[in-house]
Amino acid sequence: MSHKPLPIVKDKTGLSFGYRLTWWLQFLGFFVMGPADQLPHMDPKERLKCERARRVLRAHEAKGSEAPEEVRLAAADF
Repeated sequence: MSHKPLPIVKDKTGLSFGYRLTWWLQFLGFFVMGPADQLPHMDPKERLKCERARRVLRAHEAKGSEAPEEVRLAAADF
């Protein structure tokens, strides 16, 4: 596990509009009103990014398609 922040996965495979809207609202809430800087494994923003990447990875696996490298790296980081 690195101490480098995860990228926000751009792939939307398997993510509904409602999930993406809720995700962005949560992320914005943590960004504006969340805790001060923390190590990535304790940061709620990083957990949201990892959860999103894992959902996209599961959707790719269910479809039988290959997930992008960015998604696999972000999903495996936690």
